[in-house]
Amino acid sequence: MASKEENRAEADQGYDRKKFWLVRKRLIYIVLCVVLAPSVPIFVWLFSEMHAAGRALDAFSQRLIAKDYDGAYSATSPEFQAATSRQEFVQQQTELRTKLGSLKAVTRGGSETTFDSKGGFTSVDTTFIFENGEREFSFKLKRVAGSWRVYGYREE
Repeated sequence: MASKEENRAEADQGYDRKKFWLVRKRLIYIVLCVVLAPSVPIFVWLFSEMHAAGRALDAFSQRLIAKDYDGAYSATSPEFQAATSRQEFVQQQTELRTKLGSLKAVTRGGSETTFDSKGGFTSVDTTFIFENGEREFSFKLKRVAGSWRVYGYREE
């Protein structure tokens, strides 16, 4: 009889332990849902913004490949246009082509999107592939009136 009581006591103790962890798991899941649920829409939105900035850079790059410098210049931000005239921009692109040959492709590397009091910015590392060589550039894009525009770039 003592062995039946011991077995029952062990079973009850095991059940209590299992119940304790089930309640804890439920609490942990509830806390995780409360914390993570508001974050999901933010991550989805940020992900879509990063891709929109990438598409804007791709369109800018395709214009450069097609030698449509006016179209590429029109895809830049007002701040870029205030700092660099259309003529200076065309001259920069022409000098690159003279030195390295025709631009064949542009590949994107890593990117980072940030938002602050000045607006949304995305930094993208790129490789410009010319007939006679490659050049690394870092582009900065800015969200202007609902669309992404090239804010600036520098050769790495």
